Amino acid sequence: AKIPNLVENERRILSVDIALMASKKHKNDASSIIINSAIPTNSNKYIANIIYLENQEGLRTEELALIIRRLFKYYKCTDLVIDCSGVGMGVIDALMQDMIDYKTGEIYPALSCCNDKAMADRCKVNNAPKVIWAIKAYAQFNNDICILLRSGFQNNRINLLVSEFEADDILKEKIKGYETMFDGEKMEYKSPYIQTTLLIYELISLESEVKGTNIRIIEKSGKRKDRYSSLAYNYWVMCQLEREILEKSNNKFDMSAYAKNIGKLNKRPILY
Repeated sequence: AKIPNLVENERRILSVDIALMASKKHKNDASSIIINSAIPTNSNKYIANIIYLENQEGLRTEELALIIRRLFKYYKCTDLVIDCSGVGMGVIDALMQDMIDYKTGEIYPALSCCNDKAMADRCKVNNAPKVIWAIKAYAQFNNDICILLRSGFQNNRINLLVSEFEADDILKEKIKGYETMFDGEKMEYKSPYIQTTLLIYELISLESEVKGTNIRIIEKSGKRKDRYSSLAYNYWVMCQLEREILEKSNNKFDMSAYAKNIGKLNKRPILY
């Protein structure tokens, strides 16, 4: 599927909450990848359109970095948000080097960090694009992103894909030959919709507690919060970009033109 070009002031933000070891005992540890097509409104605010979701378990550092890099290019993303604590540091280091795609032979240029000089200094490739937002979560930050994300939903500033139960009708209309595809091929397209349903279940199941002056998010035993974390990081970066870009711009956005293209963004590429 051809991915549409960015509209004026659009940011496509790819976020990752990273875990490399699959949790066979509790099944609650995975790397969650989310892509947000952040679109400006006439009130100098962004609306988050979550167009792609994917979860990966049990990958090595270089395997996950390659998947991230493929998606970043395919969806023409502008920003990459990664939790750099723990195993996330190894993934960032891999992304800060030129990378060869063993499937296609394509070379993906190194990427650097835009919000942390010490992290940017780890990139040894001159003039590498500074698109990585390195997230170092701590109690106050976790509190802030929780409140911010809750506000985003309350103010209708976050649009999700429909559930997988509604996706078939949409995919039949948009994708020629969808009805005659094998089940495995159909699943490639339906996967982001299924992940959307799982994200909603995950958000509903989370619990919170107050620790001092901060809110702490807790997953129930056997449940996950990787999708929540990835979405919260993503939305936080969108709000930072909102202040950096939209408050300095008086450009008006044509929502009707964008609406014609948004459907093209949620088709999942078959990458591996």
